[in-house]
Amino acid sequence: MKNFFKGRLSGKSTAAIICFCLAAVAALGIFSYNKASEELTGELSGVKDGTSQTLPVSETEAAQEANIPAENIPMEPSEQAAAAEETMILEQDAFGMDGEGSPEAEPVSESFTGASVRPVSGNILTDYSDGELVKSKTLSVWKTHDGIDIAAETGSAVKSAAAGVVTSVSRDPLMGVTVIIDHGSGYEGYYCNLANEVPVSEGDKVSAGTVIGEVGSTAEAEISEEPHLHFGLKKNGSWTDPADMLSGEGS
Repeated sequence: MKNFFKGRLSGKSTAAIICFCLAAVAALGIFSYNKASEELTGELSGVKDGTSQTLPVSETEAAQEANIPAENIPMEPSEQAAAAEETMILEQDAFGMDGEGSPEAEPVSESFTGASVRPVSGNILTDYSDGELVKSKTLSVWKTHDGIDIAAETGSAVKSAAAGVVTSVSRDPLMGVTVIIDHGSGYEGYYCNLANEVPVSEGDKVSAGTVIGEVGSTAEAEISEEPHLHFGLKKNGSWTDPADMLSGEGS
């Protein structure tokens, strides 16, 4: 039997077996090559016509992979909303905004709305002329009367009509010894025709009713008038009617 197989596998039979094996190997190789080629061709076709399947990435991730600066990367809607809220909070902190989105009110000084006391208790002899010319009894000329004359006996105490700070104590050539008081909110009181002795000085703080002098006869421009206090009032640098202040109507 051994010699039989030895004889049968020799010669042409052996060559036939070898050829068959080579053909099988070649067929397997061709099949594998064709399979790989088909897969590669399919992938290339998908890329060309835009149908290739890739995992989705956000614009932010794509921009980061491309090394685009952070400030130039477009934000997702949720990121934009968060950024807007943060910006609003920062602005509120910077500008002192309250919870309702409006500026917090800062404390302001109370506006001067009238006098607490009359400087002297007499009647008004001469009214404020409001820019109109009136004839001066003393000077015999037509001029404006930028204040009111309040009747009072010489030596009568003159009081500050409201709280304030003394800004000037001087002797005016026409209106005599004058004390000027800053009453706040743009108001300045001019207390004229005072006696020479004045108990206050520049920089003194006074309250409504503080005695700042006495009625005198130092106003050369009104020396012919009966004894009185000449009281003038400026608002933001312009003369205004002191009677409004005394009646509580000033604003």
